Amino acid sequence: MTKTESSIEVDTIDGDTLSGFFERFNKAGKEIEESLLMLDQTPYDTQLLKKLNKALLNIKQSLIEMEFNELAFLVQSIGNLISSIQVNKSKFESTYGDIVLLAMDDIKTAFEKMIEGSDRCELLDRLPKICEAINKISLVDKLHLDEAIKDTLLLLDPTIEILESTITEKNTLQSLFEDSPPDEEELIAYGVEENEDFIFFKGLAEPLEERAHYWRGRSGRMLRLALKMNDHAGRPVEPNQLAAAVYMHDAGMGLLPVGIISKEGALTDDELSQIREHPRIGYELLRYMKQWGEAALIVLHHHEKVDGTGYPAGLKEKDISEGAKIMAIVDMIDARTHERSHATMLKRPLLRAAMEISKYADNQFSSYWVDIFRDLFHKARKQEQSEKN
Repeated sequence: MTKTESSIEVDTIDGDTLSGFFERFNKAGKEIEESLLMLDQTPYDTQLLKKLNKALLNIKQSLIEMEFNELAFLVQSIGNLISSIQVNKSKFESTYGDIVLLAMDDIKTAFEKMIEGSDRCELLDRLPKICEAINKISLVDKLHLDEAIKDTLLLLDPTIEILESTITEKNTLQSLFEDSPPDEEELIAYGVEENEDFIFFKGLAEPLEERAHYWRGRSGRMLRLALKMNDHAGRPVEPNQLAAAVYMHDAGMGLLPVGIISKEGALTDDELSQIREHPRIGYELLRYMKQWGEAALIVLHHHEKVDGTGYPAGLKEKDISEGAKIMAIVDMIDARTHERSHATMLKRPLLRAAMEISKYADNQFSSYWVDIFRDLFHKARKQEQSEKN
């Protein structure tokens, strides 16, 4: 953004002031993330709502001190929404959290563009409409609430996909990472060479995914992200082995009874035991093909956790294959952004998934691979924002 279009003259702000702002912003941002994660579990918790509002107020005050009043108005609108939830003792819906997260990310992006000396970012032009849309949420009746939330989310991030109340099987997530599987040219770019075995694994995954409608297409989505993460890290995992493991990692799940796969309620101990055996089934299918030994281990380990609380063997980080550490993150990302076992209005944006992944670094996921994902995610998002402006 240019100095004439912004209320801030960047070259008049010293480094210590900018550093102090980002330190306060990041501290408040962490408090916001913690509050939102806990509100998902206890959506009527007034103390958490107070904590969330206090963190928003701290960000608003920091923006005012920097004389960036345009973005302060955005934070004020969000604060008003949270206050209305408190006053009316309403349930805190997860989609409210998505609004907060997307807004915070946009504010950070706007500041980064300002510091880089970019032209006025597109967000500032949309701010009046965004603030108006957020304010409208607390005023509409229940009949029009979903529509008001949908309008706000699309203004904040036009790339996310909103689902109508009746979900069709053809819905796809419009996100930073494409839904379509990578073609041969893209696979070659990531170091994967298609051969007869690879084509067989791919062909086997497709009918297995048909066993549950919300699985459809997941191997292709997961393959691209797994290969991107591996490539971003310098390919520590042999790409062909990783690709084979992606297609075969849930082969054991596909062989379970449909009643277990599609069950929405709590699983019995016996059903849970059957599910926890699925990595071994996939491993057994691969281990007899000696050239796919690394892929077999990735499949066997992909539900292990770095703190040793995973399954089937309760391995700790040093004993888990690197490909399985990638797979664990990619699996959760796909699950969180493509939840279809029940109807939801919003497929969770990757921003929320990235936040949740970070929460479980060093216990469920490898912190090294969490950092790889976050870096990849933020670079992709920044590039997308640049292309829109």
